[in-house]
Amino acid sequence: SADRTIKLWDLAKACVGAPDALKLTLTGHISPVRGLAFSPRHPYLFSAGEDKMVKCWDLETNQVIRHYHGHLSGVFCLALHPTLDVLVTGGRDAVARVWDMRTRTQIHVLGGHENTVASLLTKSTDPQIITGSHDSTIKLWDLAAGKCMTTLTHHQKSIRAMVQPSFENTFVSGAADCLKYWQGKDGRFLKSY
Repeated sequence: SADRTIKLWDLAKACVGAPDALKLTLTGHISPVRGLAFSPRHPYLFSAGEDKMVKCWDLETNQVIRHYHGHLSGVFCLALHPTLDVLVTGGRDAVARVWDMRTRTQIHVLGGHENTVASLLTKSTDPQIITGSHDSTIKLWDLAAGKCMTTLTHHQKSIRAMVQPSFENTFVSGAADCLKYWQGKDGRFLKSY
């Protein structure tokens, strides 16, 4: 959030307006927080901020246990790989960075966008990483090689968000101009909304 904090809520209590709905406030970023992701396999929360910081919080101790250093400016999005201990971050420096979640080793720098990488998807099948940028392009990446497989140029405005359903190999990208629906394997354009 803009106040540089991360707040964890009890949703059941928050829905009824209970005063004890706020469970925890995490502090440590010195600029607004732009991205969050929970690990599906570990008690970890990852956060990314405009302070160029990516942090891994251990939710059993509520402490930062790892920092990931490398972005040259604000970090706007992050995603965890669904089957590997890999973290992907994207930022204003126009790259996505691939990290070994445990060792903090930077595995790849995925360059080629001309503006902020604002959205990310990770998949267990190829392409394993999809990046959306304010340059209005989407790139599909081979995780093992760290190479761009294809660039999608159908949007006319900044890509702001991407989502993928769990029931089929597709994804949707959102920009100021429209939503677009894509085939997940090769990025084939399916339709606009």
